Amino acid sequence: MFDAYRMSRIAIRQPWRLFGASLALSILIVALAAPRGDAILASTASDAIVGQASVIDADTIEIHGERVRLEGIDAPESGQRCRAPGGGLYRCGAVSANALADWIGEGTVSCIPSGKDRYGRMLAHCSVRGADLGGWLVEEGYALAYRRYSHVYVEAESLASDRKLGIWSGEFVAPWDWRRGARLTGEKPTKAMLEGRIAAR
Repeated sequence: MFDAYRMSRIAIRQPWRLFGASLALSILIVALAAPRGDAILASTASDAIVGQASVIDADTIEIHGERVRLEGIDAPESGQRCRAPGGGLYRCGAVSANALADWIGEGTVSCIPSGKDRYGRMLAHCSVRGADLGGWLVEEGYALAYRRYSHVYVEAESLASDRKLGIWSGEFVAPWDWRRGARLTGEKPTKAMLEGRIAAR
């Protein structure tokens, strides 16, 4: 039986869980309305992009040659290192990207665009098998909620932090600070650190 109260609580406390389901439903409605045999491969009535995805990094994918930046999250950069629980450094950006690629697998990814970022990439919420990509990445500790632009994934981030999943199991520099030049203690200092504009973490 459909539990309206439970769904309303999920919508309030865990809004990212509804993105994938609502996106899949909108694509299905358009598909059923289309003539039999028509394949929805790119744009639908809601401007959705649908197809096989290549992972560029943990918060950027490519579908049909279109770069899509997952909205509301920020993942470790490709060359970024984090500290494991044992103290060693590892390439957390690569780990996050590989985890996303493995999770998507051969699944069809659906994205609803919401605009462009300053680099010209499409911003979108995307799903695979009815599950939101951004929500999965944040809840598994592979990315952070990008609070500067959205608070949708803050609850998912709290879950990952409490469970010490992914990068939360050790130490890390937030991706937005890493791009400014911050690094963990033990890493080669950046120009920003050498000039005293930012300290090691």
